[in-house]
Amino acid sequence: MAVIDLIKERFSPYEFADKAISQSDLNTLFEAAGKAASAFNEQPWRFVYALREDEQAFKVIHECLVEGNQGWTANVPALMITVVSKNYAKNGNLNTVAQHDLGLAVGNLSVQAQSMGIYLHQMAGIIPQNAIEKLNIPEGYEPVTAIALGYYEGESGVKERVPVSEIAFKGVWK
Repeated sequence: MAVIDLIKERFSPYEFADKAISQSDLNTLFEAAGKAASAFNEQPWRFVYALREDEQAFKVIHECLVEGNQGWTANVPALMITVVSKNYAKNGNLNTVAQHDLGLAVGNLSVQAQSMGIYLHQMAGIIPQNAIEKLNIPEGYEPVTAIALGYYEGESGVKERVPVSEIAFKGVWK
């Protein structure tokens, strides 16, 4: 069996078409994210987002990005900041796998988006303190990444990947 085309064709564009994403489509993406596995089913991820049409909210999220990401994201259809809960709700202990669980949620969101013709570009380049202050992120939560979302109409940007033999080792590391 081969890897499904949705996964093989995924890439992260730096340019997006001038086409809005609907709130309904975003809700579908968030629902897909919510179906991801997580430790104790805590679902420690949160998403703070804005559509470009909501100029003030979009500007606030945009100000949470590092300068290098602000340039190319000024006109994307949607921006979001990903956030995790630092502690388990069930016992208050440190959730050492919250970012892993967020990754699973964003993986679901990414595949769902791809199936809908929506592309994502994930970014580590954020200013966490700006996100905490400007987005009213409460104590106990931590901003992790940003994601630009939109439609892409250019040529495929799929990049060469590291071969499986270099990422998976049977028995022991080779």
